[in-house]
Amino acid sequence: MKKAICIGINNYPGTSNDLKGCVNDANDWAELLTEFGFDVTVLLDSQGTRENFKAALRNLVASLEPGDYGAFTYSGHGTYNLDTGDDEPDSYDEALYVYDGILLDDELREILDDLQPQASLTFISDSCFSGTVTRVMDTAHYAKPRFMPVLGYSPLIPVKRRFLAEVEMLELLLTGCSDREYSYDAYINGRYNGAMSRYAIDAMRANPEATFEEFYAVLRQRLPSQEYPQTPQLEGSEENKSRVLFVPLPVEEPEPEPEPEPEPEPQPEPESPGCILSLMQQISRLFRQGN
Repeated sequence: MKKAICIGINNYPGTSNDLKGCVNDANDWAELLTEFGFDVTVLLDSQGTRENFKAALRNLVASLEPGDYGAFTYSGHGTYNLDTGDDEPDSYDEALYVYDGILLDDELREILDDLQPQASLTFISDSCFSGTVTRVMDTAHYAKPRFMPVLGYSPLIPVKRRFLAEVEMLELLLTGCSDREYSYDAYINGRYNGAMSRYAIDAMRANPEATFEEFYAVLRQRLPSQEYPQTPQLEGSEENKSRVLFVPLPVEEPEPEPEPEPEPEPQPEPESPGCILSLMQQISRLFRQGN
């Protein structure tokens, strides 16, 4: 089974931070993943609430059996929130800013930890976890910072780099930029898209037999550029990076348990000489009595 969720949020009601390329990103990822054989669900704008986002990711992870492949794409705002769990060295949780609020990296990690080890999941986020995310188009068309500020935020605060050590990640993560850069909304060929999404989809479609590493090398030829100075990140284990795009893991069949050794047939106990002698004496007495 291959199953995908694609989320794109342009509309952020009550703010002046609406975007233009995220819905296109979600629809474009959905089209590409359908070509790769995925059954795709798309959530746009008001459908991309906190609860819908978490439920979609949780249900996707829970549905993946050994040999299945899941993909989850997100295009929308990123932000920070003050850390309350004492697990962030910079005192801030990295977060996604969805339609009705924020989703902390801790919440995502809790869901992703339930991934079945023999299932596959690629998480694609065309927003930066640093919180200083902007999607800046050609200023003749559109320019919009892609960041929702929080109280006390400073862009000079150093940030942590990953959900966990890459070798420990069961999922593969593709992001629009590093944790210290902006991501950009691009106006490419007369259409709004995230720069990473546009170039990544084009690279995957051009060579669907590539490994993630080979695809990433092509993507890095396009980004960063002078126009879009962002560095996409491919994060995960080396084993996952070396796999062909969206090809499931082979299922490892459990080794058959060894056949139990047959138990030996019980042997009759040999009669002791004393028992035989007693029997002979009884027969002898009976014989004498009969005579």
